[in-house]
Amino acid sequence: MSQRTNWSEAFRRAGRQAVSVALLLVVVVTLVSVAASSDQRSKAPAFTRQPRLMVDDSVGADLEALALETWDQFLAVFQARSGCFGDVHLRAVYDLGSRAGYDPDTATVTVLVPGTPAMLQSALIHEWAHHVEFQCEEHQDLRPMFLAAQGLPPDTPWRPRDVPANLPTSEWAGIPSEQYAEAVIELVLGGRPIPTRVHVTPEAIRVIQEWAVGD
Repeated sequence: MSQRTNWSEAFRRAGRQAVSVALLLVVVVTLVSVAASSDQRSKAPAFTRQPRLMVDDSVGADLEALALETWDQFLAVFQARSGCFGDVHLRAVYDLGSRAGYDPDTATVTVLVPGTPAMLQSALIHEWAHHVEFQCEEHQDLRPMFLAAQGLPPDTPWRPRDVPANLPTSEWAGIPSEQYAEAVIELVLGGRPIPTRVHVTPEAIRVIQEWAVGD
């Protein structure tokens, strides 16, 4: 009788130990899952949806249609990077010191109207390239490769701190940031409908393309 009692007690202890081990395993697996989930969230892009073009009331129907079509072309090229830049706003004005401009603080592109479709489309893509440049931290990785592709020294400033509104065209054309924006026009449209004094090498366009697709 005592022997059977000892065996029963042993079985009960073994059962309790098995339950304890099982519970411990559940806790460990849960903690690992939570840690993995947290790590994945920390690596998630800043923007989880497709960036949108937000059109202002100042934009006419013709320009809006052209802008939305061009935005789709732009996103098709930068699809792999679309998680690191957000929405961009568009407004139109009848008086501007240049054909277009970009305000990084409000993520707003302003274009001068009226204009030919080729002029407007080129201006939009140029400024959207600046939108990616200012809003996407990953863009920092592109710049050394772009400078090298353009044959520029690696310590060349990407953009002067203060660019005057009346900057001569020859000086504007020498700014790497502007060269990059003009190269994006060629990449998206397959050429530049509106020629400028900016020289862009085929290698520079290839570098942007590879970066844009995540290579």
